[in-house]
Amino acid sequence: PERERAWALAYRDVLASFDAFVAAQKPEAPIILAGHSQGSMHLLHLLKDRVAGQPLAKRIVAVYAVGWPISVRADLPALGLPACTTPDQTGCVMSWQSYAEPAEYKDVAATTDAAPGLTGKPRGDAYLCTNPLSGGAAAKADIKANLGTLKSSADLTSGDIIPGAAPARCDAKGYLLIGGGPDLGSYVLPGNNYHVYDYNLFWVNIRADVARRTKAFSAK
Repeated sequence: PERERAWALAYRDVLASFDAFVAAQKPEAPIILAGHSQGSMHLLHLLKDRVAGQPLAKRIVAVYAVGWPISVRADLPALGLPACTTPDQTGCVMSWQSYAEPAEYKDVAATTDAAPGLTGKPRGDAYLCTNPLSGGAAAKADIKANLGTLKSSADLTSGDIIPGAAPARCDAKGYLLIGGGPDLGSYVLPGNNYHVYDYNLFWVNIRADVARRTKAFSAK
């Protein structure tokens, strides 16, 4: 119960901040939304409450809801935007959860499967997995497609870009598998869970993805 109250308090802050942000922009200004982990959970509720079925949906360049499970059956239909399936698609959602192999996510999946979906339907199906190396166009991408992983320094004040550090492929359950996994630091979670590094792993590709979709949106 304490967790639910804390999440609700945080979401009210996110919602108020978003409303203030939108009010301060020009009426037709394009918007990119990005979150990670609990931030992505709040982002999904934001999409449901403020974007789905609203004129604002036409202003969304792309959504990066990373590091939080999105049920294809029970969550995605409530967001008002489809999954990204091409590299230059706009008004769509990108999402992934990164694991090195062997990926030991059985217990995590059981917990998230048991949670209710945003549509009210039960979960338990596959999660949305849009491969960041292919822009969602293909479930599998070779290590050569990885333009650069960001490896932060131990004190997190700087970092190095490492090309070709990890491949990526979406498995049947909707987790993103990255082979043996690169050495990015000491924050790999139990079960070969690279959750902390979901963005770092594909740093340069994500930047290129944002630029490409922004250009496509501007050309409309």
